[in-house]
Amino acid sequence: MAPLVVVVTAMSSDWHAAGRAPILLAALGVTTALAGCDTSAQVSPAGPAAVPPPAGQSSPEPYDISRVGAVVDDFPQGFSPQAHPAKTLGPADLGGSAVAAFTGAQFDPPQCRSVVIPPYADPTVGTEAVGVIGQGDQGSMYVVALRSPHPVAAEPDPAGCDRISLSGSPEATGTVERIAAPAVGGVRTTGVKLTVMDSAEGPDYLFTAALDDSTSVVVMGSADQQLDPQRLMSDLLVKAVSAVRGQQ
Repeated sequence: MAPLVVVVTAMSSDWHAAGRAPILLAALGVTTALAGCDTSAQVSPAGPAAVPPPAGQSSPEPYDISRVGAVVDDFPQGFSPQAHPAKTLGPADLGGSAVAAFTGAQFDPPQCRSVVIPPYADPTVGTEAVGVIGQGDQGSMYVVALRSPHPVAAEPDPAGCDRISLSGSPEATGTVERIAAPAVGGVRTTGVKLTVMDSAEGPDYLFTAALDDSTSVVVMGSADQQLDPQRLMSDLLVKAVSAVRGQQ
């Protein structure tokens, strides 16, 4: 597995206190990095990301990932969302082994890893991350905006990945299914659902959006089924993309 899977969020509400550590929350090590941010400390500015224009065209308006914090007001009642400031991820953020169970996780078919974690949502050293973390008695949800230090080329989705098996430990063993992602004009989006084997908890969801070749948004988490978590997190993705675009 890539380094980002090694770092699992250490922030557990009562919802996950029973011992399940969802792989989709572990998939993006940025959740731990953002949780460790001290809002009083100096952080790298989350200013606009420069997007190279096509030859002969003027530069488009750049994206400001710090605007993702606007979704703090879009979480349902019962959650306590907190916006976390920008942080430039270093080796310790991506390489810290908080939960060894996920270090050896395997995808079957192996080429389907990119369906679960698209390359544009797979942070590397130097990636800038800003996020909102919302937790409550009915779930835990994370909204993260990422700005890559290097362009990430779009890749076609591999075939045969509508249903993917994940294995490697009891916590990281289950089935990943593609689900409908929201349609956002000019944005590539993905959605998956993970059902963990032998777990009484509900499934986890992961939605992603690529705004350009260096800016992306990720929404992930799980929530009580009465909240319709798939729709809830799909809507959060749309709102987060609109916020980063400056449309809110």
